Amino acid sequence: MLPFYFKCHVGYVPSAQRVLGLSKLSRVTTVFAKRLQEPQRLANQVCSALHEEIQPTGVAVLLQCKHIPFPDMESNSLHSNHKGVMGILVSSGSGVFQNKDSNLWTDFFGLLNFRGIERDKIIDKGSLDQCWCPSLSSKVSPKNEEMNPAMVTSVASILKSLGEDPTRKELQGTPARYTKWLMNFQCSSIESALNGSLGNGALNTNGVVAFDEKIHSELNLPFLSQCEHHLLPFYGVVHIGYYISKGFHPIEKRLLQSIVHFYGIKLQVQERVTKQIAETVSALIGENVIVVVEASHTCMISRGIEKFGSNTATIAALGRFSTDLATRTAFLESIPNDT
Repeated sequence: MLPFYFKCHVGYVPSAQRVLGLSKLSRVTTVFAKRLQEPQRLANQVCSALHEEIQPTGVAVLLQCKHIPFPDMESNSLHSNHKGVMGILVSSGSGVFQNKDSNLWTDFFGLLNFRGIERDKIIDKGSLDQCWCPSLSSKVSPKNEEMNPAMVTSVASILKSLGEDPTRKELQGTPARYTKWLMNFQCSSIESALNGSLGNGALNTNGVVAFDEKIHSELNLPFLSQCEHHLLPFYGVVHIGYYISKGFHPIEKRLLQSIVHFYGIKLQVQERVTKQIAETVSALIGENVIVVVEASHTCMISRGIEKFGSNTATIAALGRFSTDLATRTAFLESIPNDT
């Protein structure tokens, strides 16, 4: 019960001079997208509907589907190779497109090549199972094994309200999976989450207030959070820069990742999580800290501007980074352009 989004490519060979208005292709796709779905069924439904309504010689449908990430919630941070999204390609064909080796498919993919779509990456119909959804391969923390039955029942009630049958084969495990997902965002204290790293006395000032002129930074720390306004995920990367006051030591990347993960795995808003990370890092090394969070919001994609690939950047600047434009600019320009 979490969003996935896609781009739909449609090709068809008209018959009897019947050509569909372009807006209708989008409308038909939207009708089937606004349901509880999985990629192959969605592609088949769009293909069948178009074939039935415009009665062409054949229809080809290809979906580029993207699913939000599911990290190992049991650890204190996301892995450095954690990806923002995982994707698959599925296709469906009718009429003259039923044969995937036909020249018409070759023509269709000849056009799609301009979009960087590789034909050999498409999942064959029938070989796609539920593992396309990364939640089924993610680990569940032992603390979440015993779920609140009332929560599971409530999710099943939501499914019924949507006109779905919770006993349908594909939905039988959905209430439990969605409950497990929500339970990952339980509140906890940062002291327990970081195993006392904030108060272990490892960092001390020796009474010195001056700081090193070198900007220390950790870029592209991945995070995942849950929007408290819509109970939908948002995810992205965090960039942290700081000056070290003399007598302090640089912060280990492991600890920064743990701080990011702790404040991310909550019901959040992006502005608040940015500020919380900055204030916590500031408590470790002195006040000169800057934090930039870049995130994609599924609520913005699915119910807002509906623009795939859009993201939001927020900044929290403390100490010298809040007053010195040149210092702030130097850090911002160090962030890779591809983030």
